[in-house]
Amino acid sequence: MLIYETRRRLLRRLAREYGRESEVNYSPGDMDLIGEFHRYIRERRKGEYVDGITYYDLDGDRLFKMLNSTQSTPGEEYLYHILHAPAMTEREFARRRAFISFAEEDEEGRLKAQYILARLGRFRRADVERVFNPGVHRGMLLGVYILLALAFALSPLLAAFFGARALLLTIALFSFNAMLREVTLRRVQADFDAVNFSVSMAFAVKKLKKLGSPRLDALLGEAYEALGRMKPLLRTGGVSRSGGSDAGDLLSSLFLLDLIMYEYLKTRLGGLGGELLTVFESLGSLDAFIAVASYRRRAERCCDPEIDYSGDVRGAVGRGLVHPLLRSAVPNGLDGGRCVLITGSNASGKSTYLRTAMIAALFSQCICTCPGESWRGEPFRLYTSMALSDDVLSGESYYMAEIRAVKRILDAAERPGARIFCALDEVLRGTNTTERIAAACEILAEIERRGCLCLAATHDAELCALLAGSFSLLHFEEHIEGGEMAFDYRARPGRSETRNAIKLLSLMGLGDALTARADARARRFLETGAWTEKEKDK
Repeated sequence: MLIYETRRRLLRRLAREYGRESEVNYSPGDMDLIGEFHRYIRERRKGEYVDGITYYDLDGDRLFKMLNSTQSTPGEEYLYHILHAPAMTEREFARRRAFISFAEEDEEGRLKAQYILARLGRFRRADVERVFNPGVHRGMLLGVYILLALAFALSPLLAAFFGARALLLTIALFSFNAMLREVTLRRVQADFDAVNFSVSMAFAVKKLKKLGSPRLDALLGEAYEALGRMKPLLRTGGVSRSGGSDAGDLLSSLFLLDLIMYEYLKTRLGGLGGELLTVFESLGSLDAFIAVASYRRRAERCCDPEIDYSGDVRGAVGRGLVHPLLRSAVPNGLDGGRCVLITGSNASGKSTYLRTAMIAALFSQCICTCPGESWRGEPFRLYTSMALSDDVLSGESYYMAEIRAVKRILDAAERPGARIFCALDEVLRGTNTTERIAAACEILAEIERRGCLCLAATHDAELCALLAGSFSLLHFEEHIEGGEMAFDYRARPGRSETRNAIKLLSLMGLGDALTARADARARRFLETGAWTEKEKDK
């Protein structure tokens, strides 16, 4: 049951929740609905977007939910969109930063804006994106509904000419109109909700304009211009739904009032798709970046990144970077002037380091916020190949999936545009050692030759020697404490000189004798290149 909050109570709640962790609820299927706006924009606007593999590798939905303290449908859908759309121009970066500055520096204005956005609300049932597309709106039914309403209104007059027999027509029209209304409302419920929500968005912009905030007016100027062309909607209002069997519901059944209003508004909206899109994006920007400002207040560590759009800066340098989804994360740095090869034991922190660096770049360009002490770099196109799996349904092996993921990075490097920043975890782990090392070496060397900034994690120590001329080296270490493996998760220069896979056999209870034999076999191979004594003799 929905509880309507009073103005004072709502304002208190908004003030209390700002800077705290998000408590938004999600039902199955909600993330698909939240992603509709991004898919709509991606199909219609050229640009650089984070692809599905990269978003999945970086645990994008969890990052979104961590950030999402928005109050409205435009807010949460736009927040999802900008996490896929790094700011590739200085103008767009400055626009996003201006919204964040408003939220952080004008507490009273932010609260008033949040109140209006909260009254607009989060209504995931409404497919608002359909309203942006004029092709889905046709006014033919409007005339039909008006004719049926007029026919019912005039049918009693026929009694003067045809007597009681005319009442049969009145009864028939009453039954037909009532049945038509009931069936139609069930069929168009989603559109019905979208029409009402679209009108509500226009009223929300009107209320924001009435606040008279110069900073807000500068941010929402395009929405105010669009509002001027939407005055007929504001005069009409939304479509009211009568409930139960009261007089209002009876009148709507007899004269199809709500269907007539719905078709009228839908037809008008069909010519205002561009204006509604502008309104949606403006409200979404305001709400989404207020949520970003809220995250910045509560984050353990964050800073304003420096993105150089002039072309003078190459690579990226980050200090004290942390993974935003981890509590008390260990900070690490990135000196990304050249590609980096990262080695280390199992569970030592290699994959987390890759994700931390990539999320730092993603957040810096998408939400003008870096989870760390500092970030300075050029604008990047971002790609990863980290968490792939066999596609059982299509019959594609892990190895084939890896090749496709790597190929998309090489293909992207051939297209004009900003430099690529990519992360690869255990390149070609889906095949045998000899071919993996040979192929991985050539792939990483080719990525470097094509001008990409690449972070690659590997267990193959051989790659360190093969790529030493073009890749910097980092490693993570471990040590034994009380019979257990311990890690400090700090990146160090150079290659790893330790192995823990065999040590873990003993620590996990597989026996000292088995562990000793495995260790001896590994040492023999490292010293002689042979797995057995017989191979060594040959």
